[in-house]
Amino acid sequence: ISVRRSRRTAHHDELMSHSSEDPGAPSRPITPAIVNPADTANPVANPDLGQRDRVVDAVRAGALVVVVAGHWLMAAIGTESTGDGAYRLQISNMLELRPWTQWLTWVLQVMPLFFIVGGFANAVSWQRTQHEGGRWADWIATRLRRLLAPTLPMLAVWLLIVVAAQPILERRMIHAGHRLVSKPLWFLGVYLVVTAITPLLVRLQARLGWWAAAPWLAAAVLIDVIRFGDHDTALAGLNFVFVWAALAQAGMSWERLVANRHRWWLLVAGGYTALVLMVGIGPYSISMVGVAGEVSNMAPPSVALVALGCAQLGLILGCWGRLRRLLDDDRYWRPVVKVGAGGMTLYLWHLTALAIAVCAVALGASVGVAQPTPGTALWWATRPLWFGVLIAILFPILAKAAPVEVRSLLAPKLTGIHTWAAALGAVAGVGAIGYLVVEGLQPVGRAAIAIAVLAVLIRWLAPASTAEHTGPIELDEQPA
Repeated sequence: ISVRRSRRTAHHDELMSHSSEDPGAPSRPITPAIVNPADTANPVANPDLGQRDRVVDAVRAGALVVVVAGHWLMAAIGTESTGDGAYRLQISNMLELRPWTQWLTWVLQVMPLFFIVGGFANAVSWQRTQHEGGRWADWIATRLRRLLAPTLPMLAVWLLIVVAAQPILERRMIHAGHRLVSKPLWFLGVYLVVTAITPLLVRLQARLGWWAAAPWLAAAVLIDVIRFGDHDTALAGLNFVFVWAALAQAGMSWERLVANRHRWWLLVAGGYTALVLMVGIGPYSISMVGVAGEVSNMAPPSVALVALGCAQLGLILGCWGRLRRLLDDDRYWRPVVKVGAGGMTLYLWHLTALAIAVCAVALGASVGVAQPTPGTALWWATRPLWFGVLIAILFPILAKAAPVEVRSLLAPKLTGIHTWAAALGAVAGVGAIGYLVVEGLQPVGRAAIAIAVLAVLIRWLAPASTAEHTGPIELDEQPA
């Protein structure tokens, strides 16, 4: 017990430690100064950009928690009577069952904000790599490994579940289960692409400053115009890059935005005004999450998400000073570090916890245990209890799965991989994830090939040296 405790203490100290020589140490906040606009236009030229802004980490951690809560809340799980004393499971989408809840997505859809702060964090990491004489191949290989390593166990477990369930359950139920966990992988594929092109985004930022996001935004608007004229156009998929790259690019102006945060209300007013006009006058849907029967703002993304991201960014800037003061207190900073160190694991497994809970509800319904009808007052009143059950299911899963992500964060950064190999690995990783998002885990044979590609990539991108990492975990190099 004492050995285990000492290891836990050492790991906590490592998470919370900082070094005066390491500008990325997680426990050291910054106070962005008002600097020369020429310096902020070129992030590489600004040495302060390598320092840590705790608000960025808190926003990313908070965004992940909101995503999890949103997914759990959107799943309308209940039961209905069969008339013979038993019940059957009732599953629906709350956004479709109660259309008024679509307005809640203007608060709960926080992926735009995540890509904004993620763009800043990637820029910081890439700039620091450049200052240290690092290579893009090592940098992208490290990030690919950190994104893919925690993903592989989840996919492997679910592939085994699908194989085991085929002779027992209906194909419809199996399909619903594996699609529940494979569809959210879209984020991983898109984030891999945005991360890979970070050097390009940094160069654009250096040349165009504030206006660096304009080309991406203009391309996204053009795609939306084409898309609303032809709903079936394949070009709509390009907005998976244009929209999220525009938001990541905007995040690279983070320090300048913080320095001018007294104008936060302009972003809020402009973002929400644009959003209201898009929805009220334009052809955009109210929901910032896809709803059956409507043109989705999410898959593929539309410029409505850019407007929403601007408004959310303004709100964060308005609270930046207060958030920074709170995060100086370790009572508030420690949870951010913990969520940050296991962010991908949380994102990947939270729907598995939901699937387990749904199975428990179905089992209870078969023996006469009823659940509130989704959307009723009683159903809403029991959501805190429902969340408590889901958290209780999720915690043991995270305890087993999170160490995989932590080990990937502690691995050495130098892989010694060639540039062509790193580029090929990025393409293969995006391709494998893309296949799993579109097709899921059935047929099993093809899904197994895609998962095997990811496993080979993780091994291929492994560092040449296995020496143990002795520095602090750098949260800005995580996907979450």
